[in-house]
Amino acid sequence: MIKRFLNQLIPFILIGIALAAFAFGIMLLAYLFLFGAMVGFILFIVAWIREKFFLKKTITKTKKTTGRIIDSNDWKKM
Repeated sequence: MIKRFLNQLIPFILIGIALAAFAFGIMLLAYLFLFGAMVGFILFIVAWIREKFFLKKTITKTKKTTGRIIDSNDWKKM
């Protein structure tokens, strides 16, 4: 009688453990997403502040062009 009761009870215990593990996994994933969003937002703010208040140290070089350069808007009238 006890063996039959345990055989009927074991699937419910396993289903309960699986549901608890699933719920824990969902909560852990939510916290990971929240933490990732906070870190991304902080990095965005730091990059924005650097872009806004500090000058860029790179010097742009002019690119040499080859070929014909049209310096007129007359070609649009054709």
